Amino acid sequence: MSKREERAREALICLKISGHEPIKGHLLDLGCGNGYTTNYFLREGISTVGLDISKKLLYSAKINSPKTDLVLASGVKLPFMENAFHTVIFNDVLEHVSYEDAEFILKQIRKVLRPDGRLYISVSNKYQIREPHTNLFFITWFPRKFYDIVIRTLYSGGSVYPYTVQRLKRLCKETGFIPENYTGLYARRKILNIGYIYDRITSVLVTLLKKMNLSNRLLFRAAEQFSVILFVCK
Repeated sequence: MSKREERAREALICLKISGHEPIKGHLLDLGCGNGYTTNYFLREGISTVGLDISKKLLYSAKINSPKTDLVLASGVKLPFMENAFHTVIFNDVLEHVSYEDAEFILKQIRKVLRPDGRLYISVSNKYQIREPHTNLFFITWFPRKFYDIVIRTLYSGGSVYPYTVQRLKRLCKETGFIPENYTGLYARRKILNIGYIYDRITSVLVTLLKKMNLSNRLLFRAAEQFSVILFVCK
């Protein structure tokens, strides 16, 4: 299973634990990119639409899966009717959206999501030890004015906008969502199965920590502070 497919599987696990069944309605994969996560949801029997702002990425997605329903549009103005989707997946995309536009996008998601629907969010943590787009250590721990210049210089995708748990929680509440934090679940899975950690240096670090015979509870709490953030929102 590829890294992208594993992330899609993690999304379905979190949604299931939250009491939500995506298969009971339409799913929007918002920021679907090359379509790997979209294809995974389709293989699971879920009626899925992929949306992205990039023609190039959607072209690749269409080649990968010709029968997939794909839409070229911006998340700031979603071209769907109200209550069109039972589930919205926002996987590793929010960190590419400015903090100002993030509020507009979540309000758009709120409109197209059914009252009983769920929004799944996965986003970079400001306190991740290794910034995932540049592979620099601790860079986003510094003030934004500094790390934004460095990242824009090294990363072709431009600025990134990492979150803290509190910042993401505040954004969700301000846009009408009730967030549930599943970051701990993600961190525990990585600690218990090193094979799910795709970054070699992080994998080595976790292995060394486990050899120190620290309690699992302490390891889980430490990992959660530096982990990718996962929310399921009502």
